[in-house]
Amino acid sequence: MDADSVADADRPRLAGLALVLVGVAHLLVPGLLLWTAEVGYGVALDVEFDPGDASRRRIRLLGLGMVGAGAHLIYHGGIRPKW
Repeated sequence: MDADSVADADRPRLAGLALVLVGVAHLLVPGLLLWTAEVGYGVALDVEFDPGDASRRRIRLLGLGMVGAGAHLIYHGGIRPKW
């Protein structure tokens, strides 16, 4: 097994780790992410961003999905399990 094939095998697990980390951020600090989006929309797009009452809950739900998908990639090393 050469170095390129080892690096290719690690990419899904690295992507999974990134998903888990970003997902945890979505779970822990949804208010900060909403504030960042509000500032970004105002500066980059010159539009008003007004998050609704359920925005924090939706962000946390998205984070939960990210953590689940990332954990799957870390554990299985790809989208489809290799049995």
